[in-house]
Amino acid sequence: MLHNLIREGLPFEYLERIASLLQVQRGVVSKAICLSPSTMARRSKAGRFDTVESDRLVALVTLFDEALSLFENDKTAATEWMSSPVRGLGSKRPIDMLG
Repeated sequence: MLHNLIREGLPFEYLERIASLLQVQRGVVSKAICLSPSTMARRSKAGRFDTVESDRLVALVTLFDEALSLFENDKTAATEWMSSPVRGLGSKRPIDMLG
C-alpha cells in the first residue's frame, strides 16, 4: 500500500500534516526533502509530489518515528533533537541530513 502511494506521488496536503506533526514550518519540510520554492509551487498546483519527493517525505516521517522511539514517545524532545545540531552528525541537524 505505502509503496503504491509513493509511486503515485503523495498528495500535496500531506506536507501540512507532516509539518504539523514535526511542529515546524512547511518551508523546513520542503528544505528537508530538497524542494525549491518554485517546485513547491508546481507541486501545490498539481496537488501531488513526485515519486522521489514522496519517498523523501516518508523517510522524514520514518526518521521522526525513530526519534520518538529514542525519546520514549516524547514528541517535544524528538522534534527538538531533529531540529538541533548533533555532534555525532558533524554538528548537523538530523532533519538536514535527509537530502
